[in-house]
Amino acid sequence: MRAGLPRCLSYFYLSPLYSTFLSELGVEVVESAATAARDLERLSLCPTDEPCISVKIAFGHAKQLLDAGVDVLFVPTVVSLTGASYCCPKMMGLPSMLRAGLELDSSRVASPVIDMKDDPRRWPLSWVTAAWSLGVRDASLALRALRKGLIAWRDEEARKVSAGARLVSGSDSGTLGHGRPPVTGVMGHAYILEDIFGRRVVEVARGYGEVILAEMVPPEDARAELDTIFDGEKMWSIEGQILGASLRLVRRRQVDRLVFVSAFSCGPASIIENYIAREAESHGVPLLNLAVDEHSGEAGLVTRLEAFLDSSVRRKRLLASRCPSEAEHGQADPVRQPAQDCVSATLRNTSTTEGAGDGPIGLVSMGNLNVPVATLLTTIGVEVVPPPPLCDDIVNLGKEISPEFICYPMVTLIGQMRRHAESGVTRVLMVQGKGRCRLGWYAQVMEEILHRNGYPVSVVSFDSPLPLRTRGKAAVESIRRLAGKVEPLRIVRAVELAFAKLAALDRASVLLRDTRAVEAIRGAGDRRYRAFVREMETAATLVGIAQLYRRYASDMRALPVVDCDALNVAVVGEIYVVNEPFVNKDAERVLGSLERRVRVHRKIDVCGWVSYHLLRTPRAVRNYRAVTGFAEPYLPLSVGGHGQESVGETVLARRKGYDGVLHLFPFTCMPEIIAQNILVKVSTDLDIPVLSLMISEQTGAAGLTTRLEAFCDLLDGRRKRRNTHGARR
Repeated sequence: MRAGLPRCLSYFYLSPLYSTFLSELGVEVVESAATAARDLERLSLCPTDEPCISVKIAFGHAKQLLDAGVDVLFVPTVVSLTGASYCCPKMMGLPSMLRAGLELDSSRVASPVIDMKDDPRRWPLSWVTAAWSLGVRDASLALRALRKGLIAWRDEEARKVSAGARLVSGSDSGTLGHGRPPVTGVMGHAYILEDIFGRRVVEVARGYGEVILAEMVPPEDARAELDTIFDGEKMWSIEGQILGASLRLVRRRQVDRLVFVSAFSCGPASIIENYIAREAESHGVPLLNLAVDEHSGEAGLVTRLEAFLDSSVRRKRLLASRCPSEAEHGQADPVRQPAQDCVSATLRNTSTTEGAGDGPIGLVSMGNLNVPVATLLTTIGVEVVPPPPLCDDIVNLGKEISPEFICYPMVTLIGQMRRHAESGVTRVLMVQGKGRCRLGWYAQVMEEILHRNGYPVSVVSFDSPLPLRTRGKAAVESIRRLAGKVEPLRIVRAVELAFAKLAALDRASVLLRDTRAVEAIRGAGDRRYRAFVREMETAATLVGIAQLYRRYASDMRALPVVDCDALNVAVVGEIYVVNEPFVNKDAERVLGSLERRVRVHRKIDVCGWVSYHLLRTPRAVRNYRAVTGFAEPYLPLSVGGHGQESVGETVLARRKGYDGVLHLFPFTCMPEIIAQNILVKVSTDLDIPVLSLMISEQTGAAGLTTRLEAFCDLLDGRRKRRNTHGARR
């Protein structure tokens, strides 16, 4: 048996584990060669354009090994490397992407799981299964090989840390000066720094002195720095090491300058770069951000890097000539020297909701979620300010201060928060929870960005209270910070009212989609729906909510209709983009208003999200398991957000006989990029057209409408051909 080991993603972190495991099993190991310029010509093997360069390169390495005659590709599913955090979604989804994109049978990809958040007795069993697929039937041998592999991995980590200790030995009080060569911290993922682009960056930096990488900083030191960030232990496993190492090196003055290298559109990088930039600025350490992709030219990268390194050397000499005593002791420019307490609220080990103070709470929007949220807060005695209506001005406000590769939802949310701040609002509420998706970090990152730009806004985040044993107390504390002491019965009533409104609004939107497909007077259903939403805002009782919905439903059913055979199109994707009409350019309304009648079906709604993620209702859990079960043949585990659900809902759409699927997701959304990649295979296998649209602030309404019209023309033609062939038979 020959096992192929592609040089991609987790390989650069865990290759000692992989190679040792396979060798102990007695399997012949074939590793792909280092990425070369010619490999960039094979990026088209990746079915879609949106994944980062490292994912695209992985396809070329896998194909190289298959062409070399390996029997099985060995590509583990890396979920977590610590007990508190996940890894980047693409490290979880890569095996499924390779299987789908290269059209491989499941037997051709061995993908054991590494999940140290999971039960330590459970995930190692997947390595026994992998050994079985490699022809080794001895479970004890497989577990022994895994243990030896883990030891080899830790030994390699220790070797790198030892090399780093030599560079920064005796430098905790500050290393700048002392007549030693300058030290450059080159931070980034090993799969970037040890591959085609990053190798050259590290090589050039070494020509200017010593270089220290993130993995050369002791993990315990990096974790100690992460402890100064609220929920820092939940940072993605590898990104946490990169961030913790950067903070350690900057705060201890163990580097003269910092270079942060990331893949273009890297999701986790868009979060951690904010913390790195804040700390580098506070301590006067020069920072260069480099983003690379297949279009990056080596000459341009090298020119930027050399200019940065040369300028930082000149800056150091200038400081030494002006303030020799300070330069000698490793201190920064006196003009920029930060005070000892110059650390933002989100860099302290406290919650973003702590000390939120009094005053009204500003709301942000996601569809009509603000309506039930406003009801919840006002019922417990909190004054609320409705979200500023989304518009181009709001988007521009967010875009001006958002990280470059952050997804569109954060741009719009921070734009709304900024408008709130300009109106004097000092507290803004955001519902979230930390997990695989970077959404869980938005509240504290947005608060940090707002503070840095002069807006003293506290972003009050609220997570699920379940399980009560571990999260209940935190949820109660969040409510107290919002409203002070509130009677429990009042909270229960507020939750009942809010959830009733949320459920009514989502049921009303389903009825609206039904109506659009058949209404004789186009737009009549939308007008009645908008009136219903306004009525819901002022409804104050459960009975009143029920009466309003019954009247709305009666009015909608009374509208004149036409007899038609509407197309059936399912809408799947990331929940914010799918549910926020301004962001998706009113895609549902456009589809439902085309000359060719279309019935839009959507299961991803706000009520379902709250029911599953916040309340964990039995029905929501059953629905989630059913949908993800349909996805398992293509994507067997959650990759965060709604990525797995997008795949499952597409499979389900085919089973229901729908004509097509519209997949909506924001620019750089990691889970949906994985789903999009796999949906190419799903579409082919199940013979159901899928239109994936990546939405950003650059998306134009006219262009999107044209694509939707063309998509529906395609679906209509397919249906007519099927009907014609059926009639002939």
